[in-house]
Amino acid sequence: MNHDDVRRAVSERMDGERLSGRTAAALDRHLASCASCRAFESGAWRLREAARFGVAERVPDLVEPIMRAVRADTASGRRALLAGWRRPPRVRRLGAFGAVAASLVVGLVAGSLTVGGPWHADEQTTIASAADVSASVADAASRVRAYQATFTVTERDPAGPAKRRDLSMNVAFRAPEQFRLDLADHTPGAGTRFAADDLELIVNGRSSYLVAPSACPIGVCPAREQVVRNRLPFSSATPAPTDLVVPVSTLVDAPEMQVVRAGRIMGRSAIEVRLPFERARSLFPFLDLGGRWRPFFPGDRVELWLDARNWFPLRYTVYPAVGPNRDEWQLRFGIPDEPAGVPIFQVQAVSIDQTAPDASAFRIPHVRSATDEGARAATIDEIRRSVRFAPVAPTRVDGLPLYRAVLPQSEGDDAVLTYSSGLSWLKLGETHVSSGDRFFGPVGVHSQQVQIDGVGTAYYAPASDRHGRRLAIHTADGRDLYLETNLSREQLLGAAASLDVRAAPLPSRWLTNASPLGTTRRVSLAEAAAAVPFTLLVPTPPAGYSLASVETVTVSGTASVNLYFVQEDLADAGPLRLHEEAATALPPGSAPRQFAISVRGVAGRWSPDRNQLEWVEAGVYYSLDGSGLELADLLGVAASMRPAAVSTPLGSSAAMPASAGSPGPA
Repeated sequence: MNHDDVRRAVSERMDGERLSGRTAAALDRHLASCASCRAFESGAWRLREAARFGVAERVPDLVEPIMRAVRADTASGRRALLAGWRRPPRVRRLGAFGAVAASLVVGLVAGSLTVGGPWHADEQTTIASAADVSASVADAASRVRAYQATFTVTERDPAGPAKRRDLSMNVAFRAPEQFRLDLADHTPGAGTRFAADDLELIVNGRSSYLVAPSACPIGVCPAREQVVRNRLPFSSATPAPTDLVVPVSTLVDAPEMQVVRAGRIMGRSAIEVRLPFERARSLFPFLDLGGRWRPFFPGDRVELWLDARNWFPLRYTVYPAVGPNRDEWQLRFGIPDEPAGVPIFQVQAVSIDQTAPDASAFRIPHVRSATDEGARAATIDEIRRSVRFAPVAPTRVDGLPLYRAVLPQSEGDDAVLTYSSGLSWLKLGETHVSSGDRFFGPVGVHSQQVQIDGVGTAYYAPASDRHGRRLAIHTADGRDLYLETNLSREQLLGAAASLDVRAAPLPSRWLTNASPLGTTRRVSLAEAAAAVPFTLLVPTPPAGYSLASVETVTVSGTASVNLYFVQEDLADAGPLRLHEEAATALPPGSAPRQFAISVRGVAGRWSPDRNQLEWVEAGVYYSLDGSGLELADLLGVAASMRPAAVSTPLGSSAAMPASAGSPGPA
């Protein structure tokens, strides 16, 4: 490590970031031999001890009255925005827009480190905790009724056709389901030398409209247009990316979030939080809507400034992560080395207004072709008359009023109830027609098994880019229920507990998947231990992970076991998988790069391109892999493996080895 790397790592460790084992060891070795870096570390700690930040008492906030006076002087220039939405024009050069944006950025105030937020604090309290921020964001989401804002967007991509791109973004929202996002690419050469990433997304209750460029590898590509009519409420097929308004999906139940400091942004009291890109991806919906964007490493650092009163995103910046996994990822994507302290992407608010956008902003353009999601709105009375059952409804919905009820086109056996306030929503789907081999709704059979008080066993899936937090219940009377929400996990489980239903074991056919190559079956730990001729080992999962499912894999009469550990509230991160089977030697290697390594005192193999650690121990072959985890993490997981405790039912924390503590339901 050089001096810059060491000082950056010192700062990250002081801020509470978890360093990999290799990085921490290299840092300590360098500090032991370098007096200059030891002096830097000592001085940094002295500075931190001297600057004990506290939260100021709540005082009158004069920012809005002052800004109203400023807006009154410039009302004529803003009349078009408030009266009707206009897509930002795309120009070849930044021109006046760039000058205004630059002057606003230069005018940002970052002096004060105290803030009067919506939590109580005394003299001993530093800035808000992560739990405070999470709870405040969840509360703010249900109170937002209207919003419109303009942002600048800057992308740096050393491997792209333009090393730097400059864009503008407009966002508009009216509760409960009117949303608009416009992105205009102002980069010189956009639309001529390379495709301009202009896009327009409108969600208006039962309809949605998207026009966006296709992701062509080269050249200028035609835009694609998509229209959906009769859209389902809070549809996962055509979602409204409202985390751009209040990042409720990003920050509620976010164990990776770190609260960094307080300050002022755009003259507003603000809080800065830090989280990995994989957790913050909902703040970048345009990456998936269309166009050609630079890639991001899941562990890249996102520094997000939030309005401390309304929790609107004010500025968020992506910085490259540090470590061998990021280095290998760069090589794979052909990206030159990116210094950790230089931002690679930034979204900066220029103006924010809670005035309701004009209704015309959400008007869906007339087009010839449209897609129908196959459902229609209905009243509760229509539901009762149309279906052949009495729909179940939660009695605990955290104050959300009923918003819409939905029936499928073929009436009879399905119904969906939705509840909403502001940005917050909860929906409950119910069917009496089994799909035959899976849950009703997008919950996989390998999702995390949880116990609901008064209901029984349910299956939980965390939020993803397309879905909220989800829960599936198979009942004893033949109905299947599906709940989805952007509320917290605790609130989702509470809503499920208020249902008047009783869960039943899953049908056997749901748990088994047979093919000519073999058969997999979801089982309990005890069943898995009994199916194999060796002692089943279970590790202590990394922080934030828990055991989700166990399956046996039978090929030619020989059984092996897979254990899946998932991040408890991040579906897109990918699972940590442990495979165990009887063997006397490693299988032939097939990865392009492989390295010999010691694992648990025996010779093993590390394949970085697959993030896979393999070894043979006492006549058992073990394979451990997990995206987003470094080699040091996987070695730590391997070292923690102990014989499984199988005397208690799966789903109890006691089913884990004693050293595992209480990792949550499995």
